[in-house]
Amino acid sequence: MVEEKIEKFIDLLLEGYDVANKQEIISNCFFSYTNPAQYIADNEAEWVIESDEDGAFEFSVTNELFSFLIRGDKIDEVHELIDESLNNIIGDFPMGVKYVSDYFAWLQPRLDQENPPLEIIELADSYSDELQVMIVEKHNVENISKLCQELKVHFKRTTIPY
Repeated sequence: MVEEKIEKFIDLLLEGYDVANKQEIISNCFFSYTNPAQYIADNEAEWVIESDEDGAFEFSVTNELFSFLIRGDKIDEVHELIDESLNNIIGDFPMGVKYVSDYFAWLQPRLDQENPPLEIIELADSYSDELQVMIVEKHNVENISKLCQELKVHFKRTTIPY
């Protein structure tokens, strides 16, 4: 049952991406769920469970999906990374935008025009002060949210004001 949830979770997150090693990602996340201490040791990440005993699975999500996550400590940096990920369809950072919530309010209508429509979500703990987001297909967001709740993974919609 848990293995099916993890597989569905990774499938939803990665829908639309070209991923050669999806089964490996799913397998590694499942391993971390069932053998957290071993996964943490194998990845030399003992610091994760020092502050959060139950953090192994969430760490595995961050670790295994690292190349799909967009991270930055300033919203204009995050914008550049999002734009780059979307083949520069968004353009320059909007003038006058100072707050994260204003940026995402400006961005979402542009993402709604994509086929399929996209959404930016905050996913898992970045283990720093950085904003950590991921671009997902909008029709998957509700199911991703439910699975995050069930699997105890940090999740926040960027369309909901901060």
